[in-house]
Amino acid sequence: MQQNRSSAKKRMMFIQKEDYNFLAYSMIILLKFLDCTSEAKRFRDFRKIAYLVDFVNEGGEPSMFEEQHLADIYNKAQIKKKLLHHLIIVLKNRNLISVSLNKTSQTIDLWLNKEAIPVDFFDAKMFENEIENVAELQKTLTTRVRSMTIKNLVEKIFNDNNILTWGV
Repeated sequence: MQQNRSSAKKRMMFIQKEDYNFLAYSMIILLKFLDCTSEAKRFRDFRKIAYLVDFVNEGGEPSMFEEQHLADIYNKAQIKKKLLHHLIIVLKNRNLISVSLNKTSQTIDLWLNKEAIPVDFFDAKMFENEIENVAELQKTLTTRVRSMTIKNLVEKIFNDNNILTWGV
């Protein structure tokens, strides 16, 4: 049984990290385990997800990554923002997430409609590493990831680890 789940997960991830399936399951896991499950607990500014998906899948502590790898994550996040925007529309149309316009940051906030997600999707064994990485990331950043600004997120993850960034 475990073998089937592992092979299913590998089939989902065989395409590059810019793949919609990879981004979709990463976003759903991130929203679930940051407890973004209602409008009151919404994830503010979807663009932050573009910076976080690699940490969800590769390790939750940014300081453990080599500088070049962090720089690559930062640079590729710019491309992922567009993909995520399209993905949010698809997930919203399928009622898997809900969205609201954030007038302050002029972007989109979102939360998971967990009742629309199959219960066995959050099987702790299948996504054990990702769940641990989200918890570690939350602990490392020391503030609520779901409500911090994108600027503060970039500073904590990249600038604090000696990665030069430009305005977000």
